[in-house]
Amino acid sequence: MPETSDIQDAPVLSYVIASADMRYIEIGKREVYLRNDPKDGLVFQGEIPGCRPDCFVDLSEILLEYAMSCEGYGEQRVVTEEVAQFGKHLGEILLAKTYHNITELSPIEKLSSDFKCVLNSMSVKYIEDSKVNHLEYSLDCCPLSVCAKSTGLSRSAELADVSFTALCKSLVNALAPDWVLIHPSEEGTNIPIHKIVITNL
Repeated sequence: MPETSDIQDAPVLSYVIASADMRYIEIGKREVYLRNDPKDGLVFQGEIPGCRPDCFVDLSEILLEYAMSCEGYGEQRVVTEEVAQFGKHLGEILLAKTYHNITELSPIEKLSSDFKCVLNSMSVKYIEDSKVNHLEYSLDCCPLSVCAKSTGLSRSAELADVSFTALCKSLVNALAPDWVLIHPSEEGTNIPIHKIVITNL
C-alpha cells in the first residue's frame, strides 16, 4: 500500500519501486509530489529521495511503476483492486489540492481544470474539445504506451491503464456527478489510449 502524507510541501504519497525483472525485488522508494511547473501549472511528479532532477518521473511512469510494485501481491484480483485504488487515491489527492480554487466553476470547467493537470502530468500533447454536454481530449499519442516502451515496463501497461481509468472516474464522480466517463472504460483494457471522453447524458 502507498503511504500518504498530509504535511504541506511533503510528498503526497510514496511507494516501493519493484524491479522490472521477472521476479519481484524491491529496489527503492518513490515519493510523489504535486508541483507547480512554470510552464504547465500543477503536475504530479515522482522523485527519489536524494536523487537529482534527472531521476524525476511523470505520472505515466508513476502509474507503471506502481503497477509493477503490486505484482508481489500474487492474486490477480487483489492486484487489480490495488492499482484501481491507487488511481482513485491520486484523484482524491488532486481534488483536495484544487477544489477550493475551482468550487465556483461550472462542472465542465472543473473537469477541464483537473484533467489539464492529469494530462500535463503525463507529458502528452492534447487537444481539448469542449461543448455544452461533452468534453473530449484527443491525445497525440498514448502516454502509457510510450512510457512503457521507453522504460521497459510494458508488462505493467494494462494494469497502469486500470489505475488511470480509476483516476479519471474519481475526478468525474466528484466534480460532475451527472456526467459519465465514456472513455477510457472500466470494461477492459483501453491501451492504447488516444481519447478521453466525458458526457452529460
